[in-house]
Amino acid sequence: MSEIKQIEPKNWATFLEEFSTRNNNRRARFDVFRRSGETEEERQEARFEDASLKQNGDQHEVVVIRIDRSETDAEKMHDTITNVIGIAVQYDTDGSEDALQITDRENELISLRFESKVDGAS
Repeated sequence: MSEIKQIEPKNWATFLEEFSTRNNNRRARFDVFRRSGETEEERQEARFEDASLKQNGDQHEVVVIRIDRSETDAEKMHDTITNVIGIAVQYDTDGSEDALQITDRENELISLRFESKVDGAS
């Protein structure tokens, strides 16, 4: 069973910066778990480049940048998760970071799932 560690809000910016350094260029895709019980899985994988925290008043946003290298002119994709109320990291069985989990104010879980260093699945 994999471990999930909640990150304290005061540590979000530093955590995301260090997380980005550790996981740069890993294949990743988003899964969204809605309050209704529905799950949306992104079909397209891209290479993770960066995750950063932006504050807009008392609201927090996480901006994730990935690069789609399947095309000759690699295009950066910017995804912004608004109204963030929680950030966690899920670990794989070998202790590597398997997923960045972000919860928004609507209590939806947005999970950026990385290619496993153990079995290669994402």
